[in-house]
Order: sequence, then structure tokens, then C-alpha cells
Amino acid sequence: MYFPYLRGKQFELLALRELASLPLVGEKISPVIEPLKMDTRAIVTMVRTMPRDIQIQLIVNPEYGEIRNGNLVIVDLIANFHLAGLKNVIPAFIISANRDLVFLRQVFQDYEFAISGYSLIHLNQIAAISELSALVIQTNCLFNIIQVSHIIALRRSFPKPSLVFLADPFNRQQKNADYLHIDDENFSTDHQYYREEGFVGFGDYLTIGSAFIDGGRLPWAVVIHLTYEDQETGNVRIRHFVSDSNDDDSDTAGKFAEALDKLVAFINQQNIHTIAAEAFRDLYSRGAYPGLGTIKKLSIMQHIELLQSLI
Repeated sequence: MYFPYLRGKQFELLALRELASLPLVGEKISPVIEPLKMDTRAIVTMVRTMPRDIQIQLIVNPEYGEIRNGNLVIVDLIANFHLAGLKNVIPAFIISANRDLVFLRQVFQDYEFAISGYSLIHLNQIAAISELSALVIQTNCLFNIIQVSHIIALRRSFPKPSLVFLADPFNRQQKNADYLHIDDENFSTDHQYYREEGFVGFGDYLTIGSAFIDGGRLPWAVVIHLTYEDQETGNVRIRHFVSDSNDDDSDTAGKFAEALDKLVAFINQQNIHTIAAEAFRDLYSRGAYPGLGTIKKLSIMQHIELLQSLI
């Protein structure tokens, strides 16, 4: 199973909504979402759009944004989903310090429904690992999603049928123009080997990467990241389509057109016909510029659709 790790930004939630028509398959995909805003209307809309067999994991103690540090807004939201019959939404708890175990116990005490099914996202090895392991065994922890750098230390602490690893294969560059020098590279082979390595699933931060970036400025270079299957090896590779006129931050639409021209030539040569690929073809045929957020959304959609097809 694939666990895409998304943050609750507008275009990341839109990506899930627009993939609902694939349809997404509950046996293959379980998105993990780290909400950022107190206003949860976009999350509510996304949840109501998704197929009911898709298990959506909402992080209740996010690292970033307006809800960080254990605010109970998302726990209340999930409780309301359950009251409305949407029990495919489950709480997920980030574990990076002992205080997160204290918060977890508090939620279990105050919200009985949370014990019936939840996930842990281990971003660090905490000192109270024995206590946490005992709590997991006593409750219905569905998934222990472990950041890959802590796999060796933590995988023996939790039941094997719950183990998922979270990696960040995206090779982030300092500037968009830097991708001109690495236009195509290997992304991941995790979908091929996770089962034989003893995991029930794997996750990644898609074509965004784990670094949290809030806002930004106009880019000097526009880059479109597109993952695809290497037909010879079955590996997932990533191609970076970069604009050419990168001397200043003017004419973002023109820069996008330069990158899009390269992308369309590639997807035509590779015979790629995903939802995102067709959307890129449509933009190309109309000479349209949709904005940087939509470009990121389509890149996310391509990656999720690709991974679902490969599992």
C-alpha cells in the first residue's frame, strides 16, 4: 500500500479531490494529511469527495501551521466525521518527542473513538519508546509509519503487520535552474521491494519533498517535476522540465510555456496518458498558464496515479 504524505495546502487537497474519479483504490492508497489551517472547510470538502473505501489519515498534532503543538481542532473534526458516518477518516499522531506520547494518552482518555483505529508517524526515536510500544500493543494502532532514517532502531518495537516506512526520495535543488543539470534521475524502487523487506506499505513526500516551505516569490526559472515508470527496470524515475529564459523573474507564463513544451514532447514520446498528462496536453493546446499552484497539483496527481498503477 502507498501512503502519500501531503500537507493541507489548497492545491494538495485539490489533487486528491480530482483523483477521486480514477477511482482511487482503498487497498492501494491511504493518504496522510498534515493540516495547516484552523479553517478546515477545504479538508471537509476533500473528505466528502473521496471514495468511502479510501482511509484518510489526518494528523492531529501537525509540526507546522496554525494547528501545531497538539491543538484538538482536528480530533474534533474527525469525531464529527465519525458521527456523520465517515469512519474512513482516522487520527494520525506525529511522534517526535516524549510530549507526543503524553498528548496521545490525553486524546485516548478524552476521545474513546480514537483508540478504535489510529496511526503513528515516527519522525524521531523518543526516550519513552518502551511505553509507547506497550500502548500500541494494547490499542488498535493500524499503522506505524516510520521515517526511514529510524527504521533499524524502531521496526522491532512495533507489530510487523503495522510497519510502513516513510522516505523522501525527492532530490531538492537550491534553485529551479539547477535542475537543468539533472533533468532526469532515479526516484524510487520502494514499490517493488517493500513487501519482501517486511513492510505493509511505504510512503513519500511525492514530488514536493519533506521541507516545509510556506509561500514564496516569483521564480527565475519554472520547473515541472514529473514521475514516470522506467519500462526496462520498473523503477520510478523523475524528469525535471525547466524553462530556458531564466535571467530574471519576469514572464512566468512564458517560462511555463517553455517547460511545458519539453514536457508534452516527453509524454507523447513515452505514451503517457494519465489524468495529469492529459491536463498538461490541454494547457499546451490552449496556450494557457494555470498558475504555479496548479502545476504542483498536476505533478502530485501524476505521482499518485503512477504509484497506484504500479502496486
